[in-house]
Amino acid sequence: MKNLLLLLVIISFLLACNQNERNVNTFSIDGQITAYDTGYVYLEKRIDGELIKTDSVIASLGKFTFTGTIDYPEFVYLSFGDRKHMKGFFLENSTITFSSNIDSLDAAKIDGSKSQNELKLYEDELLPFDNKMKDLYEQYDAAENENNKALISQIDSTIEALDKEQQAFIKNYIGTHNKSVIIPYVLNRDIAYALEVNELDSMVNLLDTALNPSIYMVSLKKQVEVLRSVEIGKLAPDFALNDTTGNPVSLSSFKGKYLLIDFWASWCGPCRKENPNNVKLYADYKAKGLEILGVSFDEKREKWVDAIKKDGLKWTHISDLKRWKSAAGKLYGVRAIPHTVLLDKEGIIIAKNLTGAKLRTKVSELLDNKK
Repeated sequence: MKNLLLLLVIISFLLACNQNERNVNTFSIDGQITAYDTGYVYLEKRIDGELIKTDSVIASLGKFTFTGTIDYPEFVYLSFGDRKHMKGFFLENSTITFSSNIDSLDAAKIDGSKSQNELKLYEDELLPFDNKMKDLYEQYDAAENENNKALISQIDSTIEALDKEQQAFIKNYIGTHNKSVIIPYVLNRDIAYALEVNELDSMVNLLDTALNPSIYMVSLKKQVEVLRSVEIGKLAPDFALNDTTGNPVSLSSFKGKYLLIDFWASWCGPCRKENPNNVKLYADYKAKGLEILGVSFDEKREKWVDAIKKDGLKWTHISDLKRWKSAAGKLYGVRAIPHTVLLDKEGIIIAKNLTGAKLRTKVSELLDNKK
């Protein structure tokens, strides 16, 4: 009898150990969503810029559960029925509870994820910047409707100053929290697109090597590698995409002229606002040897062509209609648009990300009073 009792104790201990090991290496999301009694709930994550459904369950009386395993903490989304109702959070191998009303997902209560708690602390500190920026953009729109150019210029300067202040805050936060699993994600999402390659490389090297398994670290290191290949002074990588009539146009076909590669899209508000500057620049400098090659991140050909016509863009336009999966965009490490790359006559990159007055000044230096 004693031997039997001892055996039962040992078995119970082993089962408990196995259960604990399973809990450490698996996740569960126990959800309660009100005003959505029955319907599909999807677990999604972003892969190559596109949201991909990785699992689905059906809510019953507003309750749902996901279980699984994840190699490393990662930002995921819960979507309800369609992508009009979504909430993102950091998923890790732990027991996570999620509760919200379907119409107020921004206020969802999420417990059990240490990495999500760290992300919330960061975003709470960032909130004052976001609120100020939102207010400034509302003021900008009002000034634009009134055609108040002096006020528009003033607000532009304020936005630029606030943006620099926000970037400084983010850089400092990354430096002082370089062991946190959320930091590669924050760097990837919030500031990598605005950094030149040397600064990005330096910031990546600040991060603890324990973070190397993060998919966001892998992405950051890949970005550095790509951006190194398109630094100022490098020969611009050649590519070819179809124009609006379906005929292929190569970058190398513009050799012998100064060329501005303009990455843009019809759906990109800042791009459309920049287009009048490019129209005037092209009119003033085409005869002096400037060409522009528009590379669109559009997906719908009709919208792309309509925007070209509406904005009066009389230069060559090409696209593979793959949005952020654009082959040319990936080749040049484009993370935000508008994005410009200026080439000399030999196809060497001489400037990047110049717009408006700064772009005009650079082109003037190159082409005004030149024989």
